[in-house]
Amino acid sequence: MAGNFSDWAPYTNYVQAGLVDGRYANAGFTMLAAGPPRLSNIGGAAAIAGAVAGNGQAANQIVFPIGIVQNFNLSHTRQFSRIFEIGSERSYFIAGRTVGQIGLGRIYYHGASLLRILYAYYQDLLPPTLVPAMFPNAGAAAMANPHDVVIPPGYENIYVNLASDLFMQPVGMLMYVRDINLDTLAAVYFEACYMPNHSWATDAQGVLIQESVAVQFERAVPVAVSALTLISNATSSNAGGTNGTFPGIASS
Repeated sequence: MAGNFSDWAPYTNYVQAGLVDGRYANAGFTMLAAGPPRLSNIGGAAAIAGAVAGNGQAANQIVFPIGIVQNFNLSHTRQFSRIFEIGSERSYFIAGRTVGQIGLGRIYYHGASLLRILYAYYQDLLPPTLVPAMFPNAGAAAMANPHDVVIPPGYENIYVNLASDLFMQPVGMLMYVRDINLDTLAAVYFEACYMPNHSWATDAQGVLIQESVAVQFERAVPVAVSALTLISNATSSNAGGTNGTFPGIASS
């Protein structure tokens, strides 16, 4: 393998050093989970990093797995202003704001709908509308009854009423990525997620109900988990990295 510019040899070497055959990431080894809106609600980034370490049992009290997802996309958009000057053909760029968005698509299967799972941590036990948490969690304990829901989002498993004031409240989302050898690659927590768009669709010839949600988040917070070290030509002989396990969050 090359790894260095001077080692470039198109007929004999790969351009990128340190890659091991068969060790790739795919959708089957990426976990998405819903949780409280801010990492500060559960002790900060260090707390979630510690929760997903080892056997991941501590994460069971923080996030709830989002299952049956067929489509996931994450995008960031940063605006730039291009400033020209009088007297030359040159220009400058002024960086603007960054906006992040997530798209989730899946079929509806027996159980909780997508909006219901995204608000799995949320708890409002005061009338007129009761919203129980789907699992005993630290977020609900730290933010007991953050809002008295007035307009019902739905009941039990099915939440489809995006006009409910419940969806004016933020939630959070964890993305946890492994390779096919179950070595941890990265984890990111998306804070203050809101859902500006939700769809629920089927047709007369279809046998499935499809649902999708657009998610806007305030910021993406990288979580420093025990992961593979940076792979370069200097570390290509030790590309195995550290095995990080996370079975607790993935259990059904």
